[in-house]
Amino acid sequence: MELNTKASEFKIIEDSKDEPDLKAAQKFVGGYVEGITFPNGDYLIINEEGKLMNLPLNPEATALWRATFTKDKYAFGYDDFVVGPAILIKAKALKRWAA
Repeated sequence: MELNTKASEFKIIEDSKDEPDLKAAQKFVGGYVEGITFPNGDYLIINEEGKLMNLPLNPEATALWRATFTKDKYAFGYDDFVVGPAILIKAKALKRWAA
């Protein structure tokens, strides 16, 4: 599997017709996927082993993470960061990945 190492890659899906299947998501993030549901229902897909693989920081996804999981609302995780390519599926576009 070819690894996508351009951390600036941050795809936002706003229409369910553009929602990736598992294979496409794995190809984009370069490995196993990890999904995080945000409080507003949006869904972030990242490389499950991205930090172990020393993938570069993804500034856009990290900014979104820190704007969402703030210190005043969450006891932990507020200072975390996202590495490698990421896909954000807006809540209104979730079909395949909906829990």
